[in-house]
Amino acid sequence: MTLKDLEDNIRTLPENFYEEVNDFIDFLKTKYNRTDENDWSGIISEPQRESIKKGVDDIENDRTLSHESAQKKIKDYIASKK
Repeated sequence: MTLKDLEDNIRTLPENFYEEVNDFIDFLKTKYNRTDENDWSGIISEPQRESIKKGVDDIENDRTLSHESAQKKIKDYIASKK
């Protein structure tokens, strides 16, 4: 397939699909240009990175709750606000 074939094919679409086609092209470029050095971890914000570090530290220092304990804690908190 040539670029001309692709362009001709896109031109058969209603114009309101052009943006969706462009978004898909951007997705494909991201998907196939990704390397180990350029994965999602390279594009997260500093606050997100710090939050992840805190979570890892909590896990390593046994500051975690079971799912059931977390549910009870949330349920009790909500009940206290009524």
